[in-house]
Amino acid sequence: MASTSPTQNNASDASAPDDAGASTADGGTPDATAPTPPEQTWHLTIAYDGSAYAGWQVQTKQKTVQGELRTRVRLLFRSPELKVYGGSRTDAGVHALDQQVSFTAPTPPDMTPDKLVYVLNRWLPDDIMVLRARICPGAFNPRYDNAGKAYTYCIAPGRRVNPLFARFVWRTPRPLAVPAMREAAALLTGEHDFSSFAANPGYELESSVRKLYRLDVSEQHGLIFINAVGESFMYKMVRGLAGYLVHIGAGHAPAADATRVLAARDRSQAADSAPPQGLFLAKVFWNDDEWRHYEPLIPPFTLI
Repeated sequence: MASTSPTQNNASDASAPDDAGASTADGGTPDATAPTPPEQTWHLTIAYDGSAYAGWQVQTKQKTVQGELRTRVRLLFRSPELKVYGGSRTDAGVHALDQQVSFTAPTPPDMTPDKLVYVLNRWLPDDIMVLRARICPGAFNPRYDNAGKAYTYCIAPGRRVNPLFARFVWRTPRPLAVPAMREAAALLTGEHDFSSFAANPGYELESSVRKLYRLDVSEQHGLIFINAVGESFMYKMVRGLAGYLVHIGAGHAPAADATRVLAARDRSQAADSAPPQGLFLAKVFWNDDEWRHYEPLIPPFTLI
């Protein structure tokens, strides 16, 4: 279905359609004498194909997922200074099945979660979709209130894939040894200093120790899937892990080399990061033990 977004390419030029309806029940001109509705904090779950975006976070003169969503939410609630927060700052070209979003806005009584989902999905580009919405009973920020995240990375090992899905996988030059990748992944699982696998974002981290609950390597439909589940991740850490496991699978180092690379705490000792197009933010957890029962969607692009 074609999008009825206020604009597909330049969100700053968007204007509210007649069905905005956030300030009046019939979508007409708001009554200047009407009292300001009470503020409510909203929680959205969204999915997106990140191929056309310079990542999640708003950037000057570049199209981002946060920028596209924020423009529509500001129009809907007629709140030009409204701030939108995300649970994960995905990089350029990275996709999401379970991105978590919050914002606080004066909310009229006729603005229900169903209405919010309906209107935003009419306005947003076709590669961004609001899946669910709810009004929070109190303060909420998905970046700090989550209990962990899961990512899935998709690889086409030395083979072509259906062109409809090609933008969601990393096509490596040759087949990969999955048993060696699994052996290395087992050595990387647990609580470690992951400095060797994360890029330097330009600021000092309080700690580079992270708890990686699971790092699984599976094969289905001729593709390889790396599933990383952890309490938190550093900048480009999942892509660093995926690139290193492919390095092992290609035979450039034995699986036992993972122990040496971890101990080095030096990014130059690991392989190059995997490219962004194969990475999906697959799941955000809200309870400490929720990850134990998590089963990744394979392949993840069946929902995009």
